[in-house]
Amino acid sequence: MGLDKDILIDILKKLSLFSELNFGPVKELAYLFSERVFQGGETIFEENEPGDSLLVILSGEVRITQRADVSGEETLTVLKKGDFFGEMALLEDLPRSATAIAHCDTFIMEISRERFMRFVEKEPASGVKILITLARSLSARLREADNKIKAYVNLSQWI
Repeated sequence: MGLDKDILIDILKKLSLFSELNFGPVKELAYLFSERVFQGGETIFEENEPGDSLLVILSGEVRITQRADVSGEETLTVLKKGDFFGEMALLEDLPRSATAIAHCDTFIMEISRERFMRFVEKEPASGVKILITLARSLSARLREADNKIKAYVNLSQWI
């Protein structure tokens, strides 16, 4: 697609993940991202496959699913423009915890763990700001998962 770097810098600066960063670090990050385009229904990554990147949705939607014993697949959430996913792969070298599927035609920017870690080493203050935002996001998602577990436990007591 060849997105102009000035436009990408402006887009990244508006995303919650990078909104606290100054222009210089955002500009540097813009050159570390790769563009990816997915058609509706196309799998971005599969649950249990190796993960090593964070992805940011610039347009479109991404459905996050997990395998379920009974239904085969459960949709956990649908992410939209400005949302990010795959962040656990930046923090740990473990398989993907879910599957990501383009819900419609979707334009994504992706940064690898290696590139991100080099950025954090070079720009530690900016790296800390990003990591705090990631931690808050993971915390919110964990709370949501906890609430679902509580609901399932409460429901199972009635069955």
